[in-house]
Amino acid sequence: MSGAVAALRSSWIGTRPLDLPLRIRGRRFILWGIVVACYNAIVIANSPWVEFVDFPQFWAAGNTAGTLDMLDRARHGNWEILHGIPPDLFPYTPGAAWLFTPFSAFSIPVAFWLHAATMTLLIGVAGVLGAHIFGLRKRVGLVVAFAWSPCLAAVAFGQNAPLALVFILIAIEGLRRDSDLLAGIGVGLLLYKPTLAIPLLGLLLLRRRWGALSVAAVAAVAWYLASVAATAGDWFWPLHLLIELGDYYGPNTAFNAAKATSIPGILVGRGGPPIVAWGLCLLIVAVAIPRLLRAPIVEAAAGVCLVGLAASPHSLNYEAAVALPAILWLMGGTGTGIREPVRTWLIAILAVAGLLLLVSLWAGLSSVGLAVLALTIIWVSGWQRYEAEPGGPSDAPASDRRFSAPRSTSSAG
Repeated sequence: MSGAVAALRSSWIGTRPLDLPLRIRGRRFILWGIVVACYNAIVIANSPWVEFVDFPQFWAAGNTAGTLDMLDRARHGNWEILHGIPPDLFPYTPGAAWLFTPFSAFSIPVAFWLHAATMTLLIGVAGVLGAHIFGLRKRVGLVVAFAWSPCLAAVAFGQNAPLALVFILIAIEGLRRDSDLLAGIGVGLLLYKPTLAIPLLGLLLLRRRWGALSVAAVAAVAWYLASVAATAGDWFWPLHLLIELGDYYGPNTAFNAAKATSIPGILVGRGGPPIVAWGLCLLIVAVAIPRLLRAPIVEAAAGVCLVGLAASPHSLNYEAAVALPAILWLMGGTGTGIREPVRTWLIAILAVAGLLLLVSLWAGLSSVGLAVLALTIIWVSGWQRYEAEPGGPSDAPASDRRFSAPRSTSSAG
């Protein structure tokens, strides 16, 4: 047993200290990251005792794909009641229901665990891809992905945020490579849930990436046709879906106010004036535009995901998984970064916020939501930032970067 532990320690933590660009030794970071990831994974075991949380809605969508019961809220609700599922709307592009059709061949318990295994695998893919993009070692990317609680919370809730996260990272990798095709494919695939795709579409528009937008437009047409098939031939499904969402978001946001990670969710979900919430959203988007225009494209893509979470009409704890690119950027110090020791403190605060996720639900205010909003404000405002020196580690190609500490003229850097 001790030999197995030693082998694991040697392969994952290494025999030499890692030089992370943080005020914490690399080996200690890896160890604590694994502990936090294990804590996050324990929550999944509770899913059967809470009726697999949201997964039955996706199972129902997979079962009703291609029928008249897919989009019509009354028919869909009746189908769910008939099969012992609490009635609810499927608030995605209807074509996304085809993604869950393979799971519909099994009972809900079996399908949930197959889905959970798939989403867990996708978290690993996101960790490796994110590490490559932001100049971190693979094992660090994996540990951070699993230690960021919304990723495994999505698995526990039967949600699919890890899939969206992989699509986002594909888009960011395309931007890093200056490949409009790859960036457009990533954003286009993300249109299965348009609220997550809109921020990146806005970035492509701001940066005039017409090629990537064209590829995303082709993907949008594909999703439209897939949705026509999913709704049994409803060519006007976008209008019908918008009508359904208009009646859905308000009550659902109020019901999930303790899980909200966006400004509208936190304020409107507690009875606050919508005009104030949306005014704040417009303000944060307006203030973010100059940084989205000027920042290195990879950083801008990570930052726009934060802005999207803050301004989303409906963003809950598990969707904060898409903040992972910003966290990896923050860790790696790539491009224009945040000074030390502020960066290390921010990483620690984000980890604690994740650990308090379940406690915050009882308190009625999402710890993850507050942490993500704070990180968004920090990124948009440019607080505690420094400019990397030419030729420094952050100017090197991502594949060449390791745990070199970023250079700064400040003694704290």
